[in-house]
Parts: sequence; C-alpha cells; structure tokens
Amino acid sequence: MLDFLLTRTPLFYLTQSLWRDEAFSVLVAEKPVSFFFQKLTFEPPLYYIMLHVWMRIFGNGEIAVRTLSLTGVTLAAVIVIFWAERIYRDKFIQWFLPLFFFLNPMITYYAFEVRTYGWFIFFATLSLYAYGSNKWKLYAFASVLGFYTHTYFVFLILVTALHFLIWNGSRLLRNISFKKLRNDAYVKSALLTGIFILPWMFNIAVQSGKLKSSWYYPVDLQLIKSVLGNMFIGYEGTPWFLWPYTAVLSAFLAATFLLAFKYTKDRKRTSMFMLMVFVPLTLVIGISFIKPLYVNRYLIPVTIAEIFLITEALAAVKSRIMRTFIGLVLLAGISAFNLWYPDKHPKLPIRDTVAVVNRLAKPEDLIYATSPLIYFETVYYSPDRSRVYLYNPSSSPFPWYVGDVIFSEDRMVTDLPIFPKKAFLIQEKGDYSMSYTVYTPAGTR
Repeated sequence: MLDFLLTRTPLFYLTQSLWRDEAFSVLVAEKPVSFFFQKLTFEPPLYYIMLHVWMRIFGNGEIAVRTLSLTGVTLAAVIVIFWAERIYRDKFIQWFLPLFFFLNPMITYYAFEVRTYGWFIFFATLSLYAYGSNKWKLYAFASVLGFYTHTYFVFLILVTALHFLIWNGSRLLRNISFKKLRNDAYVKSALLTGIFILPWMFNIAVQSGKLKSSWYYPVDLQLIKSVLGNMFIGYEGTPWFLWPYTAVLSAFLAATFLLAFKYTKDRKRTSMFMLMVFVPLTLVIGISFIKPLYVNRYLIPVTIAEIFLITEALAAVKSRIMRTFIGLVLLAGISAFNLWYPDKHPKLPIRDTVAVVNRLAKPEDLIYATSPLIYFETVYYSPDRSRVYLYNPSSSPFPWYVGDVIFSEDRMVTDLPIFPKKAFLIQEKGDYSMSYTVYTPAGTR
C-alpha cells in the first residue's frame, strides 16, 4: 500500500530527487537574505526569503523544502473554501470547488515543487478573491506579495485592471475628476500596488538584455490548439503522445467556458475568470512569436481561472441530480488522471547516481558535473560540496538562465585530475563514468 502511494499517486512528487531548478532554489535560499536583493535578476526575492527561514527551522531535506510549497497550496485551497461558500448557495458546489481545485493536476504537481509556484498559487488565489470581494487593501497586499513571488504575476494585475475598466470605466468617465479617481478604493489600491512593484520592474528592465539568450521554446500551432488543456493538466510535452488529447480537452474547455459565460448568474464574476484565461495566454503567445516567453507554469493563474469557469458552468446546470452527477464524474476523472500521470513524467533520479558515486569515491577523488544542467543537483546531493566541480574543457560561460548568480568560476575545471586521484563524471542523463589523466614515463600526458 505504501509503495502504491509513493509511486502511483501525487505523493510520488514529494519523494523524487530534486531537479535542477529545485536544487537551485535550495542553494540560493542557503545564502544570506541580502544576497537575494543584490544578485537575483528576473526572479523576485520573496519565495527565497520564505524558503531561507523555512530551512532554518526544518532543514534542507527534500520533503522539508517541498512542504513549504504544499503549505502555500493548502492555504490557497482554504481561501477557495471560503470563496465557494460566499458565491454559491448549492452545498454540492461549495465542496466541489475546493476539491476540484486541490486535485487539479497542474495545482497538485506544483504543490510539491521547490519553486515559487506553490506560493504563486496562494497569492494569485488570494488576490482574485480580494478583487472579487471588493477587499481592496487585501487585494493590494496580495498583489504586491504575489509579484515579489513571481514576475508573471503582473498579468493578473493587468487582467484585474482591465476587468475593472470594462465594468466601471463608463461610471468613472461620466463624472471624471481627479478627486473622485483619487478616492476610488480600487484606484487607490491599484496605484499602491504599482508603486510597490515599480522597483523590481525597474530591476527587470535593467537586466532585460540577458533575454537575448534564453531557454524558452517557441510556440507553434500544436501548442495553440492544446494550450487550454495543457494549462489545465500541467502538460509540457511528457509523455509525448498526449498532444492530440490535450487538443481535444482544449476544445471541450473552450466550449465549457462559453457555456459558463452564457448561462452564469453573475456575468461580472465569470467575465473576470474569462479574462484571466484568455488575456495572459493571448499576450504571451502573441509576444512569443517574436520573442519566446511562454512557459505554462509561469501562467498558473490561468489554471485557477479555468477551475472556476468549469465550476461556473457546472453551477449553471439546472437539474440538481445532473449537476451532482457531472460534478462527481469530473472529480473522478481528475482523480484517475492523478493516479495515472505521476510516473509518466518523473524527475531524473540523480539522487541515486550521486549516492553511488559517494560510496565509490575515495577521500581524494573529485566529482565533476559534465554540464551546467546537472551541476546544482550534484552539489545538493554531495555531502562534501568542496569536491564538486563543473567539468568544462571548452571554458564555455555558465548560462545565466541556468543560475549563474550562484555559480563561482573557481568551481570550473578544464582538465581531469592526475592518477591516482580520479574524477567521477556525472552526466546530464543521470549516469556516471570515472576518468583521470596518466603521465607516461616520458612525461607526456
């Protein structure tokens, strides 16, 4: 039973090896807090401050650091519980929505990742709840902290501004005056939000030249056809054969969203979620034809809005029996997917590789990561980090987008050690080899 839970359910995400970005998060969070403000470029500092404090209390083990993200998603689910009770009278819908939210495959996956996304989800949910409930101080608070958790939070801020203008613009224009604008609660909260996020926006502008080289993949027609489905289940191409299915799912979701908007009892609320789905996707995918910017996890508020739109469509079903039946089918469907999907896109089991190397290596031996893409994991899993180096015979610069802010040039080597000292070479695919240099009697290598 325990083996099933740890290998065939989302708990599998909790116990896997850390992958590169997760190891990067831990290594950054081990730095002094001042480092986050001085060295980070596009990534805001709030998550790393939280992880820094969390690790001081609970340590830097895999489960400990992943639990911070799970805490953020759990708190987001609590917000959804209160929100569902506030906006729906139907008891079934009130408990369906939080369950549907917490079991969503995209939400579930990033609830167990040592990255910003768990708290990105929390602040996005809190900000949308505050905006939808006219709690403007809370909206400004959540939006500022959300932006300092993930830069793409700016799209949520833009969407709520657009929604406000659509529903309140004519009212403001009819009696426009500086005094009335200044006293409008939303306008004040939006201005306050803008003032507080401006310093990091300036920092991003200063660093924007680095975007000339990046790892972002260009968008294509296949992605456009599948993007709604991809965002709902968190699909990024692994396993490869799901693309046709996510295209069908996208068509289904688009039809569902249109039905939700047509039959909703609260078009103002539903339009907010519609904008939250389509505006960020349209902007990011459109820009990506010129300069790639699309990464599905960076747009996770879109997933949150999709969950609410499906619930809006379900709530519009008049028959209580049919509404309950459809809801149970939806919950069963995502639960089944959560049992099928986890082992279909596992993280690289680099922990096992480094453990074997550590058992085989003698005290004088060294560990060489053969690529920047495997370096941080190798450092994280090596008990003696002073023995870990990046093997780089060509002396290529460390890619900024991999995490050059925590890489020191003195950890780069271009030659193999001289026997009897040996180097264990960790490969990008997770295997390893052993190598060294031998001098011949003539003194040549």
